[in-house]
Amino acid sequence: MIKKNIIDYISKEIINRSAFNKKKIRTRFSPEPNGCLHIGHAKAIWVNYNIAKFLHGKCYLRLDDTNPIKENKIYITSILEDIHWLGYEFKTIYYASNYFTKLYEWALFLIKQGKAYVDDLSLTEIKKYRGDFKSFGYNSPYRMRSIKDNIFLFKKMYKGFVKEGNKVLRAKIDMKSKNIILRDPIMYRIINIYHYRTGNKWKIYPSYDFTHGQSDILERITHSMCTLEFENNRHLYYWFIKNIFNTKSHYPKQIEFSRMNIKYSLTSKRKIKGLIDNKIIFGWDDPRLSTVSGMRRRGYTSTSLNKLCKLTGITRSNNLIDINMQYYVIRSDLENKVIRVMCVSNPIKLVLTNLIVDYEEVIHVKNHPFIEMGTRSLFFNREIWIDLNDFNSSQNKKFFRLSLGAKVRLRHSYIIKCNKIIYLNNKKIKEIQGIVYLNTKNKNIEGKKIKGVIHWVSVKHGVKIEIRHYKNLLKNNRKNILIKNSLKLNKSIGEPILSKIKPETKIQFERVGYFCADRYDFNKNNLVFNKIISLKS
Repeated sequence: MIKKNIIDYISKEIINRSAFNKKKIRTRFSPEPNGCLHIGHAKAIWVNYNIAKFLHGKCYLRLDDTNPIKENKIYITSILEDIHWLGYEFKTIYYASNYFTKLYEWALFLIKQGKAYVDDLSLTEIKKYRGDFKSFGYNSPYRMRSIKDNIFLFKKMYKGFVKEGNKVLRAKIDMKSKNIILRDPIMYRIINIYHYRTGNKWKIYPSYDFTHGQSDILERITHSMCTLEFENNRHLYYWFIKNIFNTKSHYPKQIEFSRMNIKYSLTSKRKIKGLIDNKIIFGWDDPRLSTVSGMRRRGYTSTSLNKLCKLTGITRSNNLIDINMQYYVIRSDLENKVIRVMCVSNPIKLVLTNLIVDYEEVIHVKNHPFIEMGTRSLFFNREIWIDLNDFNSSQNKKFFRLSLGAKVRLRHSYIIKCNKIIYLNNKKIKEIQGIVYLNTKNKNIEGKKIKGVIHWVSVKHGVKIEIRHYKNLLKNNRKNILIKNSLKLNKSIGEPILSKIKPETKIQFERVGYFCADRYDFNKNNLVFNKIISLKS
């Protein structure tokens, strides 16, 4: 449920502009299946679903599948999966393609009313004739065709007797309108491509603008809530409804809100597809993307995405949301929900020479320091891995981790001291040697307080893991400048419990960040983790 102050703007619009105050509100989420859902879609479905819920109405799902060139059944499967994962359930799925016959009949009706005509101009010529924001458009030479000729030609288009690109059907509105969208927009175009639902039945396909409002009428939608880029389309939305149905009492009301643009996020389907085609990213579910499937694969939860939608609210102000808000919602969601384990990202061997070769001790530790999440077993042996970043080969009083001659505590266990460093011929460290004080578990050496604590993993029981570190794809949102080398792979060693978890399990690597077992690549022979976010901003 969403709070009233968050939906204040939408509520006022509904009260002021709705003809349905005495009826239940009916909203809809209507993505086009020409790509996967992104964070902007997550916001759109959140708005439509929760507004309807708040006002005791219903939200419906419709797939606007009017362009077989770009649409694919794979995208529909992905969209439905993402919607379910986000927590939304729809008993019935509507398709714009269900209305193709009705839309064709309405197009003929507008032709008969003298409000639509068949145009022979090419798309390039239509764009030229339309003009721009500084100049009016001018009429096509085919605008004054007779109604009889227009009906004849449109039926020829319908039957497939006209080549693709030779003709289109346009609405006859006003070529001098200040709103360019009203300058005789295209209603139908010829597309000789197989449609995933209707097969080869149709040779012509309706435009999005012609389909949208009429589909809303058929589904008895009361409010079409969309983002601000469709504000100018509102006039066309109403024009079609008015001229086809000729009734004001049952108009759906279009209300716009700002889309959710997050800094460094790429949501353009066209640009994402270009990156996929050029093999810059894995696919639509690449963890660097702000697609729902990409964010899920990286480790974001549906709870965190819905919380982000709620925190950003509903406004009419187009602004760029700080990505730290996105980071905040996932940190706050995972903080008390996932177990915490140790992982060594840059492993170097530490040999505790005062222990026998086969020494092994089992230490039971809590999975979370504050929340009851059970316990796990750590294996303490003579040989352990520590992180090279936790070691300084020279003595330094300001360095509170392990260094030559210094003492430090191993997390959950004992105090140790470094006595010796063994180097390879190239002067790189081969291993570190030291001793352990077995009387110091959870307590200090008498008279001494040890400040430093470092992480470790048993050499015998530790498991090899691959960590994928991601950077934002975009360096600059306005110029869409890509960051090079946005993916970095790291071979690490983790606690043995990591081999027993399932894909999509979230976990905290202490002192490092939150990670997620990869949805597809993680298995018992390949422990792959995606870094979700660091512990601190």
